Amino acid sequence: MARTEQSAALPADQAAREAALDPARSFIVQAPAGSGKTDLLTKRFLRLLATVERPEQILAITFTRKAAAEMRNRILQALQPPAAQAHLDMQAHEQQLYELAEQVRARDRQKDWQLAAHPARLRIQTIDSLNAELTRQLPLLAQFGAQPQLAERPAELYAEAAQRTVMASGPTALHERL
Repeated sequence: MARTEQSAALPADQAAREAALDPARSFIVQAPAGSGKTDLLTKRFLRLLATVERPEQILAITFTRKAAAEMRNRILQALQPPAAQAHLDMQAHEQQLYELAEQVRARDRQKDWQLAAHPARLRIQTIDSLNAELTRQLPLLAQFGAQPQLAERPAELYAEAAQRTVMASGPTALHERL
């Protein structure tokens, strides 16, 4: 592919995508479905993996289990060594993924992480699972006394918490309605 054809195939927001791979900066990525958010986050995760001492130092948070699984699968797939010469026929965005993955494979060998054998070292989880993990770590400080559990239907708990908050604030006209 000629250089001009290759440049034309790049997204209009390519500069922003490149900037988002800078591990020294933070970003919020908002875009419609199918715009390449997971691809961008996968590349950022790989870029970070190439710089850390341990894979567990990186945490990727998603909203759904499906998104977390998709991201984990993409990272693990990228870390698989490609077939000989396969990277020569790649498009620009695929070539970048290949190069980032190659850096991680080198770091994996250098640090003996063995990510292929231990994919659980990649911390990719939902925001709910992160919150559950944090509460499991500090039940006494949080004064739970026992392990908290996620409620399937939290509306009643929200109402109770709101009522207790209002009651704890002292007497007001709102107390008479409760």
